[in-house]
Amino acid sequence: MKSKLSFKKIVASIMICVLVLPLFACGKTSTSGGDSNKSGEVYELKFAHVVRPTTPKGMAAEEFKKIIEEKSDGRIKVTIYPDSQMGTDQEINEQILGKTLDMNAPFLSTVTSFVPEFELFDLPYLFNNSDEVYEALEGEVGAKLNEHLAKKGLVSLGYWSGGFKQITNSVRPVKTVKDLDGLKIRVSQSPLLVTQFRAINAGGISVPFSDLYSALQTGTVDGQENPFSNVASKKFYEVQKYLTISDHGFMGYAFLMNKEKFESLPEDLQELVKEVAKEVTEWEWKKTAEMDAQYLEEIEEAGMIIDKFDDAAKKEFREATQEAYDEFLKKESGQELINLVEKYTK
Repeated sequence: MKSKLSFKKIVASIMICVLVLPLFACGKTSTSGGDSNKSGEVYELKFAHVVRPTTPKGMAAEEFKKIIEEKSDGRIKVTIYPDSQMGTDQEINEQILGKTLDMNAPFLSTVTSFVPEFELFDLPYLFNNSDEVYEALEGEVGAKLNEHLAKKGLVSLGYWSGGFKQITNSVRPVKTVKDLDGLKIRVSQSPLLVTQFRAINAGGISVPFSDLYSALQTGTVDGQENPFSNVASKKFYEVQKYLTISDHGFMGYAFLMNKEKFESLPEDLQELVKEVAKEVTEWEWKKTAEMDAQYLEEIEEAGMIIDKFDDAAKKEFREATQEAYDEFLKKESGQELINLVEKYTK
């Protein structure tokens, strides 16, 4: 239907030009960054992601759509495809690189397939709290990662928060690293996460997020790692009995846009996209923090048995997964990024 409507608009525009040509010059609408769009042309941005619209990330996508359409006076239209409608995060990322989609806010772990430096966020206990993560991503760490994204044809519009990851499973309570021994834990599509969990004999099986509920339900995997928002919104508590508040890793999202598409916008709209993205990024971090308590309450009411890693368990986990750090430090910019992170951690 959209293609037919677009064709009709094109035909209508041509007819108007023909009719008024004797009196006026029918001007072209420039899509280069150098000209401001005076013709009333609408720029459509196709924004796909894998979570439900009710999560903070899903809500942030809707917030971006609302604000950008309002502030651009309708010159920008955003179409959102939530809940894995356009595939997995990796598939959506590939479609953005291939220019069939324009925007995504993928798990940082899934960006590693084309920017390996993002494996930084797969390291266990790299950060102590969300404030440290926010400052690092808004500062030198984010700036360095943005350089790598630009080389791949992507523009970073900010980094969103999903909160810290927790561990769930259907077999037994997990209070120490030893309790994870022999479990099949699902991880995102990141080699370093696989390495991390295999180091503690806990599977490290890669399963797309869209297939995770069924994998848990059928016993293909025993458990998984995700923040409270995903555990609750995807109702993993229906097929998982135990939850461990481990806070072992940060689950973030890179708000990405195809670089060529971004630069095709008039300069004033490029600036507006960045301005609104910054506003929505701040909103999303606050919303994630607010909703974490609600999600945990929902999980508790669903009847999950909840345990928590103490400081000794966290230290044990970090030491047992040293192999993941060793692998990351082999990367060309691995040590540089670790050094940058240390500027923001206490």
